[in-house]
Amino acid sequence: MLKLFFYFCSMKTKFNFTGGEWAASLILAGFILFCYLFYFLYEGKKKPFTDKTQYAAVFEAFNLRQNQIRDSLVLARRNSYPNRSGTGDTVPRKAAKQPMYEIVKIDLNRCDSTDITVVPMFGIKRAARLVEYRDKLGGFHSLAQLREVFVLQDIPMDLLEKYFVVHPADVRKININKATYKEMVSHPYFDAYLTKTILNYRTKNGDITSFDELQRITHAYPELMEKLRWYVVF
Repeated sequence: MLKLFFYFCSMKTKFNFTGGEWAASLILAGFILFCYLFYFLYEGKKKPFTDKTQYAAVFEAFNLRQNQIRDSLVLARRNSYPNRSGTGDTVPRKAAKQPMYEIVKIDLNRCDSTDITVVPMFGIKRAARLVEYRDKLGGFHSLAQLREVFVLQDIPMDLLEKYFVVHPADVRKININKATYKEMVSHPYFDAYLTKTILNYRTKNGDITSFDELQRITHAYPELMEKLRWYVVF
């Protein structure tokens, strides 16, 4: 290093450096020295040993989950394959090897978006929209409700039935006689007009006691009333 320093000191006279060039040379030499010291003082230190045995159970659970997902997809592919006759029908695969695991269906009323992304045709955006709509509804009572989400309309129903399940008992219901305007209008099946009609009727006449009374005062069409039966209590 001393030789390098004396070399730079002689450069001004040997190469006829100007004052600015001489200053730049000293800065460059200082930078090289700094890098040299930084490597040996910091980067050269041996990193402490990390005991990974405490994560063994986590790794084992992760690998088991990956095997379940892999074998579930294998089972889905091996259950059928296109008929080469060109009819478009499917025929069973005769010599398919049975995987170790059956398909574990995802409960759409209890899962999060990360659970859904393992299913074919479901990415992060579709999974997020599904969970968002579920939370607004208060839960699904039928897989057919997924058709109400625009980004899910092109997914085949047989794929949804293969990987998902819903339990209507988990649906969160709205008490039509106690719910506020904000609570009702935030539900996908209640619009502003329907909500105001119900609130005005409650104010003038008291509680609503049946679906027939609800239909009579709101004039809701039958399809909407069938949807509301899963989400309304009196």
